[in-house]
Amino acid sequence: MRQLTYTIDESFEGKKISALLVSKGFSSEIIKMLKRGGLYVNGSAAPTVFVLSKNDTVKIIFPDEENTAQPILASGVKIVYADEDLVIADKPPFLPMHQSIAHYEDTLANHFAAIYPKCRFRCVTRLDKNTSGLCVIALNKPAAAILCHRRPQKLYYAVVEGITEKTGTVNAPIAREEESMIKRKVCAQGQPAITHYKTLKTNADDNVSLLEISLETGRTHQIRVHMSYIGHPLCGDELYAGRTDIINRQALHCGYVKFFHPLTGKEMEFKSQIPEDMKKLLYAKQTSVGTTGTYTEDHEKLPFNSDNKV
Repeated sequence: MRQLTYTIDESFEGKKISALLVSKGFSSEIIKMLKRGGLYVNGSAAPTVFVLSKNDTVKIIFPDEENTAQPILASGVKIVYADEDLVIADKPPFLPMHQSIAHYEDTLANHFAAIYPKCRFRCVTRLDKNTSGLCVIALNKPAAAILCHRRPQKLYYAVVEGITEKTGTVNAPIAREEESMIKRKVCAQGQPAITHYKTLKTNADDNVSLLEISLETGRTHQIRVHMSYIGHPLCGDELYAGRTDIINRQALHCGYVKFFHPLTGKEMEFKSQIPEDMKKLLYAKQTSVGTTGTYTEDHEKLPFNSDNKV
């Protein structure tokens, strides 16, 4: 059960509780839910239209929610931060986010259920099964609502085929392939999609580049589709014509998230190292999946080899 307490000062004197809730970032859905109960002023139940006085104590109670996923821990998941409202998980590749017919017991949702049996799995930032990196998970309804409204800033790291320009922007609409439930394509009738990239390192021997990528929009497979569209598919991305002989998954990692805590307002920043299978592509001549690779000294200069900071 999550409880929030606020002491009213002059700024909310004479205003309704609903005004306080809006100021804290609660969505209309959450406010509507609280109309049915969960609001207390000075220890007594109160409606959202209750008019506040200075020094009133407002308490908001959100009940626990059952997690219906089977609780099974997954290998390789790292919890890099947790508090009463959110969790930051570092997801390994090959782990789906959500349950499906093909993946009922081997997902991040199952792992989450094993740790938080009284919280629904509300992942605010989602990743494809074979993409690794940081995921922001809300532990209650208000945190989820606020984080979805004020989206975290994210940076992705991808190893792509070819030697890319120093910087670039891809502005090309994306739509679903007509004969596929999964695959997307650039299409004039699609939804707007804008991707920015910066080249951090190149490996001329293997003709690959490491990119730092930020998104203005969040379309399904946006990075993968856009990079393939400009002739630089992600290494290992079989779905979008990437070569699979040097890595056995799309070389994509969410390495940075930044946002304001949904309930405390504190600025938070988290970083995650680029995984070894992606590093290897940048420093060794590749011949097949599983090549050991030899790093040079400057592999330490890759983004986020340092610890997380909050």
